[in-house]
Amino acid sequence: MFSQQSQAASRGVSRRNVLRNSVVVGALGVAGAPGTASATVPLGGSVRDNRLGGSGVKLRWLGIAGWELSFDGHRILIDPYLTRQPYTDSAGAADMTRKLQVNHRIIDWVLREHLTSAPEFVLLTHGHWDHLADVPYLLDHPAWRDQEINVLGTETHMHLLTAMGVPGTGRRHRLVTVSGEEVLRHPLQSSDKPSRPDYTIEVVRSLHSQLGGYGFDPYGTLTAPPARPRTLGDLVEGGTLGYQVTVGDRLSVMFLSGSANFAARAVAGATPDVLVLGASGHAAVHDYFERAVATLGRPPVIVPSHHDDLVTALDDPTVHDTVNRRVVDRLQQVLGADGRVLDPRHLEPLEL
Repeated sequence: MFSQQSQAASRGVSRRNVLRNSVVVGALGVAGAPGTASATVPLGGSVRDNRLGGSGVKLRWLGIAGWELSFDGHRILIDPYLTRQPYTDSAGAADMTRKLQVNHRIIDWVLREHLTSAPEFVLLTHGHWDHLADVPYLLDHPAWRDQEINVLGTETHMHLLTAMGVPGTGRRHRLVTVSGEEVLRHPLQSSDKPSRPDYTIEVVRSLHSQLGGYGFDPYGTLTAPPARPRTLGDLVEGGTLGYQVTVGDRLSVMFLSGSANFAARAVAGATPDVLVLGASGHAAVHDYFERAVATLGRPPVIVPSHHDDLVTALDDPTVHDTVNRRVVDRLQQVLGADGRVLDPRHLEPLEL
């Protein structure tokens, strides 16, 4: 069950009604392409020119299940995986024996042009390569290595990162083990001067996608750091998490973004203003979209996640063409006329 604190915060957020009313009249806030902040961004093949409400909160898709949430100088990253290496064999079947790769060129480019300052938190949904594999290299990048970054994940995720050399000698990064139901605040509470946080992060238990064979691969959990991971299959799921970030009394964003499944009882009672929802790989999950929308109180704004081809480079102009936009239409059908499903474009910020 969602925490009483979060339920109270969500009831106190009047933005939900503002967003709902804005969506009814077709309002959609979108920041322009990099370097053209005043331009509108084509969504779903059309230009939708207006604002969602001017909360000052921006959401940027990093591809696959990766996201940046930014506001007031704060930055939070969710599953920041940028390399997008091939993962299949010559017949097109998933090949978990492939050696892990790191695309340093793309990482350098994204940090220079788009993620121009370090995050305060990195939130991991699970341990698979397309979610966790780049985190050690991001944390050790010259642009980030001297910062203090908090990395949240399960015990397994922390063991994997430890095996990959995180936090690194002399680094100030923190590995923070969570399991669900934690409600964390930033900044930390001062003992001599109580204050309201700038934002909170609530951790929620979630579930991995169930594919056509009623399972997924690679699975497993760890109770100690393994040998350094070398292949895709060495990065096991290790439990799946979701997160809700609440920005003061302005906006709440729920990230059930890392897989196409969720634990309904863990998020019952949550009414996020914006839901970022994993959108592919749910062949074995009954009424996935319908149950997610209903359980979370029909959010006024939904943003699909994890619905591109996983491999086309982020600086390839055709990367936007690899998105499965059928899920956008399907989600809109489920949500109905009183909400809006956004169609994000890689690396282009959405202003919420």
